[in-house]
Amino acid sequence: MRPEEVNEIARTISAGLAGRDLYRLLYAVARAGGPAYESLVAGYLVHPEDPEVSALAVQVLTGHWRVGAKYRKQILELLGSPEWDQSDDAFMAAVAGAGETLHDGFDAELLRALLKIAQEGRGEYNDDLMQRLAVEAIARALGASHAESMRPPEGVKRVEWSQGWMRAAHDRLHEVAPEL
Repeated sequence: MRPEEVNEIARTISAGLAGRDLYRLLYAVARAGGPAYESLVAGYLVHPEDPEVSALAVQVLTGHWRVGAKYRKQILELLGSPEWDQSDDAFMAAVAGAGETLHDGFDAELLRALLKIAQEGRGEYNDDLMQRLAVEAIARALGASHAESMRPPEGVKRVEWSQGWMRAAHDRLHEVAPEL
């Protein structure tokens, strides 16, 4: 895609004229235009009209462009399970995005939020999945590779693996802020 085309798509999005094509167009701008369009993509981090668009923005900013730390406030908001995120798209992207952001640099508040989800869940029908995603994000946050953060090593039970990562997160928080 030529730069002029990317600019035209970005103008369409900025003017609020994307309509039902917003996800597709935002994806195209993010992919073809790159980080030059960071502010445009960031404007859709919290997007109640379409949680999938919000999830896309989180994924692009945290996983692809590695600028999640700039948007920690919005990520924390999404980790709070906003009511408008009926299918948990934005929430799950925020969990993974928090792990990526923490992998790049420490943030006690983000790590605490992930740890709380890993320990307590959210009191919903799919808590096991959400707790598992939070543990995987914690593993990533504490330095595990993508592959290492997705499953326990051979011969280790998931529950033991999960408890080990949660202990490591507690230890990391205690090192940084012992009074907590």
